Amino acid sequence: MRHHRFPALLGLFLVLAAGCARAPAGGSQVPQLISPLTSAPTAPAVGTTTRPPSPQPEPPPKTAVDPDSLVAAARGVERSAKVGVLVVDRTSGADVVSLNADRQFRSASLVKLLIAVDALRRGADAATRKRIAVMLQVSDDDIATALWTGAGGSALVTRMVRTMGLTGTRPPAIVGRWGDVLLTARDVARVYRYVLAELPAADRALVVEAMASAPRTAADGFDQHFGIPDGITAEWAVKQGWSNSTNDIVVHSTGLVGRDWRYTVIVLTEHPLGVRWKTAAQSVTAVARVLNPLIS
Repeated sequence: MRHHRFPALLGLFLVLAAGCARAPAGGSQVPQLISPLTSAPTAPAVGTTTRPPSPQPEPPPKTAVDPDSLVAAARGVERSAKVGVLVVDRTSGADVVSLNADRQFRSASLVKLLIAVDALRRGADAATRKRIAVMLQVSDDDIATALWTGAGGSALVTRMVRTMGLTGTRPPAIVGRWGDVLLTARDVARVYRYVLAELPAADRALVVEAMASAPRTAADGFDQHFGIPDGITAEWAVKQGWSNSTNDIVVHSTGLVGRDWRYTVIVLTEHPLGVRWKTAAQSVTAVARVLNPLIS
């Protein structure tokens, strides 16, 4: 009768369930669902002697940038702008964008990168290291002048050219005018490569952290968040430059961009005398905004 079958069936079910609760010796385990990692790995502590890892390989950028569009963007703001651009993907070492990358521009405050690296290589003491950080962070000219003079002026440039393998960098024609050092977008990219790959960890951290914490207002009151900071949405560490001469004004935005600083981004511009600083800076930001979909 049917009501007599339930106890037997129940007993059989319990026996089978007990047997399935554990895998037999040497048997296969039931696969477990592993949740994907949702946060980035912890970065190595500052001060270690190991070099930072290269950026993790990622798919190549999907959006191509026509170099002519960069010129159009700059000249849409300032019609006479001369532009040099280089974007390097550190995962491959390849140029992602290159426009007049070997054209010389006056350095303005970009030379402070050379001043900083030279001082660190020569064994800067604790007080000097603090001054280097301030010089990079707020683009302090007085500190730059003191360090430039103490390092032998143009001799500093010669040392850095030799050390970093720079091919388009030249000392200023007039002694003491460090902002008139000539350099190229490609050489600035080489400087950043040297900072990340060759400087000891503590020195590298000093340079990059100062650049990553650059405030909007520089030591001279200039708004230095043009270009990369205002035009690119990815994280950044920047060294900016702005300077005038008897012939022109230059405004530059350069730095490291993206996770693990995947990209080195260099935007150099030159403008006729009489162009307003704000207009020149806006032209640099316009170029950065064209680059943004490619690297953010």
